[in-house]
Amino acid sequence: MERSVIQLSSGKVSYLEREGVYPVVFLHGLGGSGNNWLRLAGQLPKHIRMIMPDLCGHGRTEIPMKDFSIAEQVLALKELILKLGLERFSMVGNSYGGWVSMRFCASGGNPESLVLMDSAGINPTVGEESPDNEEKFVQRVMAMNPRNNVEYIRKFVRVNATGREKVTNEELNSIRARTLIIWGRKDRLIPVKYAEELHRNIQGSKLEILEDAGHIPHSTNPEEVGKLLAKFLPE
Repeated sequence: MERSVIQLSSGKVSYLEREGVYPVVFLHGLGGSGNNWLRLAGQLPKHIRMIMPDLCGHGRTEIPMKDFSIAEQVLALKELILKLGLERFSMVGNSYGGWVSMRFCASGGNPESLVLMDSAGINPTVGEESPDNEEKFVQRVMAMNPRNNVEYIRKFVRVNATGREKVTNEELNSIRARTLIIWGRKDRLIPVKYAEELHRNIQGSKLEILEDAGHIPHSTNPEEVGKLLAKFLPE
C-alpha cells in the first residue's frame, strides 16, 4: 500500500493505492480519508487495484474549495481519473462518497460498475433538521478524526443542507453502470428505506442488506463486504 500525490489543475490530490490489474476507485464518507478502506483491503482479490483518494477538503488533499459542493468534488474526481489514465474502472462510494459517485455517474462519468454503500444523496441531511443537530453532527465527525478542519466540515454540512444537490429520480434512472447497493440494517444515520428507494430507481440494480452492519459496513463487516465485492466487480 502506497500513498501518492498527483497534481491537478486546482491543486494536489493525495491517494492511497494497492497494486493490482483492475482499477477500482473507493470514495470515503464525510470527514474521512482514503485510510477508511484499509480494513477492506485484505478481503479483496489481489487483481483489484484499489485507488483510495482523500476527497477535496479532506485528509492530505490540497485543493482550495470554492463552494464546498458535490459538483466541485465531481470535477476534481473526473480530472483525477483522467490523469491516472483509467479507461476501464469501477467505483465504490460510502455515505458522502456514494453521493459523489452517483453525481459522477449522472453527469457523464462512466464506471463499468458502481457500488453504493449506505449512500447519502437522496435522504434528508443532518443540516436540514435543525441547527442543534447540525452542530452535534459536526462535533461527532471531528471526534472521529480530529485532524479535520472544523470550519470545512461545517461548510460541507451547510451546503449539503440546501438540498440543491440532491440526486433526483431522473438522475438515478440515468445511471447505466451495473450497480450494487450494500446497506447495513442497523444504519441509524441513513435508514435502509433509502437503500430500497435507490434500488427502485437505478435500473437493474442489486440490493444486499447486511443484518448486523451499520453505516460503515466496509469497516465493521469487511469480510461480508469483501465477498460481495469479489463476486460483483469485473475482473
